[in-house]
Amino acid sequence: MSEKHYSPRQLDFETLIMVLAEEHRKMKAELSNMKEAASRHDFAAIASALKELDPIFRQHIADEESQILRLLIAELGVKGATEEIRVFQQHRPIHRLMQLVAELAAESAAEIENDQLRLNELFLDHALLEERNVFPKALGIYRDQRAADS
Repeated sequence: MSEKHYSPRQLDFETLIMVLAEEHRKMKAELSNMKEAASRHDFAAIASALKELDPIFRQHIADEESQILRLLIAELGVKGATEEIRVFQQHRPIHRLMQLVAELAAESAAEIENDQLRLNELFLDHALLEERNVFPKALGIYRDQRAADS
């Protein structure tokens, strides 16, 4: 996933809160799509959704931690903002999990693609051998037996 540095957006605070709430809705929808894709073993869709989700989440973290958490700590102190700090501490494990899922989805998709290519090659070779060697040989034997029975 991207290693781009995300700076806090320069929005007035109320607008920022509305933008962050809207991003929550978008991220929930993407996570729901990923869950459906996982149930279908659609690793490409999972990887694609995570690619879309990653920059939204990174920007979201930058805004929340630099603006909202900063405001809370400035107003309440670290002790007064303990619960909010705990909530924001979930950002890192969530992002690490997103990265892990993206890596697994990418690996699984590659494995699926490689397996599909191997399957195609194996099937084409198999069919070619049957059509060129096995079927004509079997047909020749059948015809010889029928001729012998007549």
